[in-house]
Amino acid sequence: MLVAFNISKEMTTEGLMSTLAKLYENPSASNKVFLMKHLFNVKMPEGGSVEDHLNDFNTVTSQLSSIGVTFDDEVRALLFLCLFLESWNGLVMAISNSIFSSSTLKFDDVVGAILSKEMRQKSSGETSSNALTTKTRGRKMERGKSPRYHSRSRKGRSKSRSGIVC
Repeated sequence: MLVAFNISKEMTTEGLMSTLAKLYENPSASNKVFLMKHLFNVKMPEGGSVEDHLNDFNTVTSQLSSIGVTFDDEVRALLFLCLFLESWNGLVMAISNSIFSSSTLKFDDVVGAILSKEMRQKSSGETSSNALTTKTRGRKMERGKSPRYHSRSRKGRSKSRSGIVC
């Protein structure tokens, strides 16, 4: 309602945009804090698209830039890597350790590596967001059974863990 009241008197597009800019692109401390909080909460949802996450990240960093808060290329790369969920930690660490052509990370290199990984996962049919996921663990159900195996008690033996994904 407040927005409608503030722009109701404007008759031109230029006037409307100017009023909206004064309201929302004002480099006040409260706008900076709001946008920084928003940036730190831009987490990629589990199973979400890296492209959508990148668009959200770029939108907020552009809004911050418009009010005078800018980040150098390496800080943008580091922030982007920090905003992935815990399930991406293996990939994030692999990317941050593998991009060593120079001593600093480059935003475009990080984005390119993550997007290409997501593309490879989609083309191979992988559903996990982490390249280092263990598929199964424990004893196999098809294990051969000897007469000696049947004569012993099951007490103290581990249970089968088939179907568990780490």
